[in-house]
Amino acid sequence: MKWVTLSILASLALAVHALAMAKMTKSGFQIGRINLNVFLLVVVIILIQQVVSGKGFQLPTSQLFLVTIAALAAYAILQLSLMAVESAPNPGYVSGIINSSTVIISIASVYLFNAHFSLTKSIGILLCLIGVYLISK
Repeated sequence: MKWVTLSILASLALAVHALAMAKMTKSGFQIGRINLNVFLLVVVIILIQQVVSGKGFQLPTSQLFLVTIAALAAYAILQLSLMAVESAPNPGYVSGIINSSTVIISIASVYLFNAHFSLTKSIGILLCLIGVYLISK
């Protein structure tokens, strides 16, 4: 599959995830328990995937720092987003603001991955920031 198709499917999965997490949070479930149960199940699914695929569980030592950073960031995303959803009038507002990370990723990619920026992409980033501002009002 092409990256655009995979991205669209991932976007749909993210929306389903966000809505399910918001529903549990708004229903009064404790945030820590939601995260624990959902992500224990994710671990089980990934373990099964790794066993079935035969790819194993090896992690090069050189990647340990980045894995640690990614894990800490994932924890922060989960905890902070559910705390925001708990008090927000609409979980879509929280998702909209969180997804402004696209701007940070796009700008950082220029430095980290030698990605190219054009006037069109710069205008898109500006529009994203305006959208975040409007959602937060």
